[in-house]
Amino acid sequence: MKKAVLILLTLVPVIAGWLINLSITITSIGMVMYYALPFAVLLFWFWLGKQYAGTDWNLGQSLLIGNATGLVSLGLYIWQFVFRTDETRNMFIAALSQMFGASVPGFLCSWLAIMFETQPGHIGAASTLAYQVIAVIIMIVVFACGFLSGKRNG
Repeated sequence: MKKAVLILLTLVPVIAGWLINLSITITSIGMVMYYALPFAVLLFWFWLGKQYAGTDWNLGQSLLIGNATGLVSLGLYIWQFVFRTDETRNMFIAALSQMFGASVPGFLCSWLAIMFETQPGHIGAASTLAYQVIAVIIMIVVFACGFLSGKRNG
């Protein structure tokens, strides 16, 4: 597969996150997509890692290029929610920065993210930031597993 196509495919989690957020408003199919689509994204991300194994990029380059969308999303999230106030926040960038994390199954991140709050059972700025970081880490691990599987089998 061409490298340009592989790079474009890194946008799939952002699109999936947007679809998940959009589908929540639809009564019948919203919850199905909320649970099913993130699993599909994880399977896709593993497959994409295997595709990157077929290139001449090494593991480090593949992890950086393949997960650049997630890393940029995380950077945008930190910029908008840590370094900006509510008054100066760009709502489009703030919303866009959360789409990558939204494509990861919530139960894989949520229980761990809540541990970063000082008040038990509270969901605030610390837990939402932790969720985004954990989501990117999960995607990097899944991608790396796919890459290593592709190198072993290919």
